[in-house]
Amino acid sequence: MGTYYKITTYGSESPDSLKLEVDKFLTFFNQVFSTYIPTSEISKVNDSKFEINKVTDTLKKVLELSNIIARKSGGYFDITVAPLVNAWGFGPDGKQKKPSENEILELLKIVGHERIKVKDKRLHMPTAMRIDLSAIAKGFGVDELTKFLEYRGYQKMIVEIGGEVRSRGTKQDGSNWRVGIEGPGENLGAKIIKVIALDNMSMATSGSYRNYLKYGDTVFNHTINPKTGYPVNHKTISATVVSEYCADADAWATAFMSMGHVKGLDLADKQRLKVLFQVKEGKDIKTYQSKMFTAFLEKVNETTN
Repeated sequence: MGTYYKITTYGSESPDSLKLEVDKFLTFFNQVFSTYIPTSEISKVNDSKFEINKVTDTLKKVLELSNIIARKSGGYFDITVAPLVNAWGFGPDGKQKKPSENEILELLKIVGHERIKVKDKRLHMPTAMRIDLSAIAKGFGVDELTKFLEYRGYQKMIVEIGGEVRSRGTKQDGSNWRVGIEGPGENLGAKIIKVIALDNMSMATSGSYRNYLKYGDTVFNHTINPKTGYPVNHKTISATVVSEYCADADAWATAFMSMGHVKGLDLADKQRLKVLFQVKEGKDIKTYQSKMFTAFLEKVNETTN
């Protein structure tokens, strides 16, 4: 998936043996979801000349979940935004050129999650449309890798792929797994702003302070607003979501980063989601929490104290 993974667990199996099996497992995911591999399933779907494609159960599951979150987020999570991501220089072709207004308007014509339908393992979508699952695939990979490890007999673990994490059970001493939430440090680096205990939960963060491009004197971050076709231009610099499933947390974090904290806080409360926003106000970074995130922290603090 173009990033790292990390597993902490307890068992009698040798680390080298386990790593070998995990690598095989994750190679399979690359062959389904990676837009950087021409022979992957998603690449074949995107390059298909047909409007209807038969898809695997794995891809079908993620497409259906993506459509659910797209609807619930009001379209701020949209897996068809790939042409715009590529146009702005954040895609697999590596081209870095600021698109014109006319180019963006043309690309917006082939963006829209509502035009994707999955029925009986068949994907229906316009032939010009392109799908990018990078905003949900890592989280889904964490969920599936966790199930894979449980099948092998592991019960206490924390699994991470590129910053998206899920915990199961506790540490060997009975304490909860603790995970840090990053924020921007000096020179657009990163620092830990909060550490929380994850009790059989998942966490994902989408942020603008690491992945960005500069055209002229203007910095553009990698999150594209699927409604406008432009990189987001608000004060929110990251959104962290805590949920049972990592795929949900991953996708929602992108949706909230796309819409920003003003709309995001209201939607998070309506959807009863645990969300933490980091917002740049002048020279300061301030945090805002949904009601469910605040309640989650209070519960965690009661348990750990």
